[in-house]
Amino acid sequence: MIGSVYCLDNDIILKLATCGLFEKTLNTFGVEINQVKILETFQYKFKRQVQQKRKKNPVKYNLEDALSVVETCDKISSNNINQEDFIQLQKIEGIDIGEAILLSYVSSLNKQNNLSYLLTGDKRCLKNLNVPETNQITGYLEGKIWCLEQLILKDIEIYGFNCIQEKVYPFRDCDTNLKLIFGYSRESAEQQVREALATEIRQLRKETGNLLYPYPQG
Repeated sequence: MIGSVYCLDNDIILKLATCGLFEKTLNTFGVEINQVKILETFQYKFKRQVQQKRKKNPVKYNLEDALSVVETCDKISSNNINQEDFIQLQKIEGIDIGEAILLSYVSSLNKQNNLSYLLTGDKRCLKNLNVPETNQITGYLEGKIWCLEQLILKDIEIYGFNCIQEKVYPFRDCDTNLKLIFGYSRESAEQQVREALATEIRQLRKETGNLLYPYPQG
């Protein structure tokens, strides 16, 4: 989607990078790296975790790759957003500061007719957004949010199942749902994976109103 802005939360960055799907997913949407925005705190937070990893503390993500792929992305912070929206979102249980920043930013851009999307792995946050207190914010987020399962399903559509399975299966421990969908000890069949992804998306859509982008149809 040329010209649009894509905001990525930490969870999506970590999981796509760990599975080697960060660049492929951007290519799926025809997105250049200068259209991508991330939280300013991402690099500071996870550089520390890389150091902890080197001290033999286990980490389930490929932090080095995650830090590398976002090195040139534009960064946003609480200084770049609508403060009233930011304050309102922080009052909602289950929405952390980072998600509040991204949601405020995307909502504000869309309000100004600057097409913007949020790619997020935080389902709890999305579910908690579905309350009347956030209507003035979420009205500009409807159809502008992609969850992890949607991104994986879209990647399968574009690159083929075998390609994506080879990427995800070895690193399925990075996400509980991906592990369930792609298989614990044995790789799941293509139809099983597609159906499971679609089921997860339908369920999340039921719990989040109209926030998710309408993919897949039906």
